[in-house]
Amino acid sequence: MNTTIRDLRDYVNEEALKNDGIRHQIYDLYELFLMEIEDPCASVAHEAELCISDIQYLISSYKTNTTPKR
Repeated sequence: MNTTIRDLRDYVNEEALKNDGIRHQIYDLYELFLMEIEDPCASVAHEAELCISDIQYLISSYKTNTTPKR
């Protein structure tokens, strides 16, 4: 998949709305993405995929650590 900046922005906003407890961390990862793609050698699609992966890991970790134990 060739993720664009717009695709990633939409994904980030959607996940931030669904995960208010880590909203700031999600936006921090997006800001990191924006800094990374300032490098003329950077691949937007590759950096976007890394950002998505990091966000998914953050959400997974957050849910694991905030789910009540039985």
